[in-house]
Amino acid sequence: MKLLFIVGLLTTHLLAVENVRAYEGIAADISSGLLPVEAARHANDNNADAGKVVQQLVNANVDVVKAVQTVAKEWSTCEDTYTSVRKGVQIAPKRADEIVAAIATMRGCRCNAQSFWARTKLEQRLRPRINRALVEISSACSCASAGIEAAIEIVPDQAEDMIDAVIVAKNRAARTVDSIGQIGTVPTQRYWGNDPVVTKDTNLVRNIGVCKGDNNEMDEFSPEATWKNADSITSYNETLGQHKLDCKEESKESADTGKDVSNTDSKLIISQYIEGHGSNQALELYNGSDAEIDLLMDNYQLEVYFHGYDFPGTVIQLKGLIAPQSTFVVAGAGAAVDITALANQKVNGLIFKGADAVVLKTGFYTRPCECAVATVAAAINGIDKDTKPMSEDKKDFIKRIEQHYTNTNVQATIVDSIGRILANDELANIQKDRPIVTDKTLRRVADTCKGDRITMDEFVIHQEWKSYAVDNFLDSGNYDEQDCLASRKDLLLSEYIEGSNNNAMIEIYNGTDRPVNFTSERYFLEIHNDDDKDSEHRIYLKGQVQRNGVFVISHSDAEKALKDVSHQTSGELTLGNTRAVVLKKVVLPAYKACYADITSWVLNNNLDNITYTLTPIFDPGIGPISIDDPRDGDDGGELASPN
Repeated sequence: MKLLFIVGLLTTHLLAVENVRAYEGIAADISSGLLPVEAARHANDNNADAGKVVQQLVNANVDVVKAVQTVAKEWSTCEDTYTSVRKGVQIAPKRADEIVAAIATMRGCRCNAQSFWARTKLEQRLRPRINRALVEISSACSCASAGIEAAIEIVPDQAEDMIDAVIVAKNRAARTVDSIGQIGTVPTQRYWGNDPVVTKDTNLVRNIGVCKGDNNEMDEFSPEATWKNADSITSYNETLGQHKLDCKEESKESADTGKDVSNTDSKLIISQYIEGHGSNQALELYNGSDAEIDLLMDNYQLEVYFHGYDFPGTVIQLKGLIAPQSTFVVAGAGAAVDITALANQKVNGLIFKGADAVVLKTGFYTRPCECAVATVAAAINGIDKDTKPMSEDKKDFIKRIEQHYTNTNVQATIVDSIGRILANDELANIQKDRPIVTDKTLRRVADTCKGDRITMDEFVIHQEWKSYAVDNFLDSGNYDEQDCLASRKDLLLSEYIEGSNNNAMIEIYNGTDRPVNFTSERYFLEIHNDDDKDSEHRIYLKGQVQRNGVFVISHSDAEKALKDVSHQTSGELTLGNTRAVVLKKVVLPAYKACYADITSWVLNNNLDNITYTLTPIFDPGIGPISIDDPRDGDDGGELASPN
């Protein structure tokens, strides 16, 4: 009996050793056919480090945004959220906004009391720590706040981009007009459909008679009912952007019956779906109506739901105009040239695979803002971690956030800038009487893909601008560079002339995917002529600028050659002593509540000495209630950083 007992123990031990050895890592699991989410769960079961798993998933050709959201969801603690975001941003710093937005959309996050900020209401539960200026924490943002903190440590210059991305992600479109796949479900075969009409490694084209979108993204999805498989996933240029659907009879029937068509294809459907190798993803949209559709003004968004999750991994704001009975192609920025050459909008976030669901939505919610925005004015680890007086760098950072959000008359956001706004007396004394440029023409270099949204950082001309002689007008009004992989998100300052007499001019380039009408979309220039943060002039732009076109504004007394290429003139455009010019836009209605919350918080709090303290709700039997506990969890003490 004793011998049998010993043999049994040895057998159990050997089996345990074998089970430990059985786990070979993410790469082996992905190679064996597991989905990224299944491989991540296996890694979590084997106590793998969250940051290392993000790196391993990316090494296994999983997109970094999907990798970060998957790990943050499966590990689901504040520290691991922080760790996974930090690693993801280190891998792809230019995609920090996408990564943070993917964290902001998560549901079921167990990051409540462990984050820097417990789940709070802005007025009652906001509790930034001493010498930190945290701008607006909403009611469901604990994971998002930890993610933003981690990302800002790596790329503090992208804080504004992160805010905007999170606002879009948390203020999603109101209703579904079409969908592919079923959210909240992993298909049995790791893709939807049956051969040959499947959603993996494929080019699916909508049947010509299908004019209504699938507006229930939660029902079972069978692509063979409304889709057909193109001959080859490499035949993009033969069909992409060329579809014509026969929707006239459907539209007539809807009109005759008086049925509500708000969720049907009376406006827009997904007409082609390309899920190719690597980054070759694209979607074609078809406008079956008799009216032009403005995708931005109608708030059309694409949501991609990763491998069975019921919250999106990426939310893409669509921009562009679609003529009646015409198509609009959205392509991944890294897709093959024969795809991107046909794209109307190129985006980084189009990263669906066969087991993912894609949803097309439109419309605005009217509920109060629920955006999980956390602008952290001094959240750069390594700067003033202790309680010593704030450094000038930190003061500049806080001033920048104040200036960005505290305009009490107009809720606006910075689009681009040239020059530098000085924030404190010491720098003002050093930099005094130094305008942007004197008697020069500056033109933006071709590979500038987004505007300079930080107005208080050092301005170095040669980094993004080329300098030309005084009164060089010959090429003015002709900037047409398109050297960016993804479509530009907004307008760009492309030329700046400070010439002799009143020869002052600013050129603005529209590299987005749609024309911009300044009557409906309010943009304005702020001219800073003194050494302080207050502008001397605000000039609202009038007219419109076409897609890939330019808009020129010059001084009203400039030479005729300069005014001849101008679309607007103003006597306030005097640039001889200008320190900075800032291009701003009034935020869209969907964003206004979010920015109003931010403004309200900044205006009503002293950023120099914040000492909010709340008493935790305590039950003698079980201790603090986690959802309401304002203290940090196991991340290293009260209000401690999770690193």
